[in-house]
Amino acid sequence: MPGVGYQVHGLAMTPNTAIMPSFGDFLYTQLILRIPKPTASFASKTVIITGASSGLGKEAAKHIARLGASKIILGCRSISKGEKAKLEIESTVRCSPNVLEVWQVDIESPPSMTEFVARVNQLPRLDVVINNAGIQTINYQVAYGTERTLAVNVIGTFLLALQLIPKLKETAKVYKATPRMTFVSSALYDVAKYPDDHGDDIFTWFNDKSHAEMMNQYNLSKLLLTHAIIKLSSLVHPVSDDKSSNQIVINSLDPCFCKTDLASELSGGLKVFFKVFESLFARSADEGSRLVVQTASAGRESHGGYFRAAELRGYIPSITSVDGARRREYIWEVLSRKLEKLQPGIMANVDNV
Repeated sequence: MPGVGYQVHGLAMTPNTAIMPSFGDFLYTQLILRIPKPTASFASKTVIITGASSGLGKEAAKHIARLGASKIILGCRSISKGEKAKLEIESTVRCSPNVLEVWQVDIESPPSMTEFVARVNQLPRLDVVINNAGIQTINYQVAYGTERTLAVNVIGTFLLALQLIPKLKETAKVYKATPRMTFVSSALYDVAKYPDDHGDDIFTWFNDKSHAEMMNQYNLSKLLLTHAIIKLSSLVHPVSDDKSSNQIVINSLDPCFCKTDLASELSGGLKVFFKVFESLFARSADEGSRLVVQTASAGRESHGGYFRAAELRGYIPSITSVDGARRREYIWEVLSRKLEKLQPGIMANVDNV
């Protein structure tokens, strides 16, 4: 269930009145909230969307194409699925055939990301990155030395994102633009159970199957992701150091509970329950994607911020508290070590230069 809290020090947000998590808030967000089609222009912009072959990513690409983007790169693990999505988008929006390109990228594969980033660095500019790719699984597997959900949604996502920061900085400088990096998160971060005794490395701790609660791993991945996004925002063009409008905007959002294939591994009674719940409450992927595009076109005031129910919201108290700040520093330190080991020198990309 969703919940909001207070201002995070140093981020460009104002604290909203606290709203405790409630089923009523969930019902409003899922059934009553009106989500209009995005209208902000993407003219002349180059946009990358990961996980773009289906669901929110594909639908977001439709809106961005409609809004006039010059180039949209569909980052997909499967080229064939990406090409199918490209044809659907082109037939729906009737955009020029040279606007959409399908590039292979697998955020579980560092070599795949290295090749992808090399191609990105050959582009004249990069204006928007939408980090949408992610997984939700109930089957325990290991990647990057930890449980796979945490590996993909946190380590893999940041391994790619941090390699794209230099191109965003270059675009801001050369084109006097305000590039955006948007992360698709989830309101479920505020119900995640954080382990009390995870040792010196929370990721390594989850390399032990007995430590993983698979119904909590997705929620926990979004909690860790939220901490990492806040920290990244404080390091890359922080609001306190604003010298011009041509700075990177880093933000995140909850796209609502939507009908996608994210929970495709469910089976048996759990799958039946989920399908009934989905039919009653889930929004369409198109509606969720409108929120994604809205966030990816938001202004500098959203830097470090989190959108929920189409509004810039405060974070919950466990994020903004003193203990939350300590936890964030710990998570960032452990994540940084993992990323630096996978891609030596990557952490230099976050320096505010």
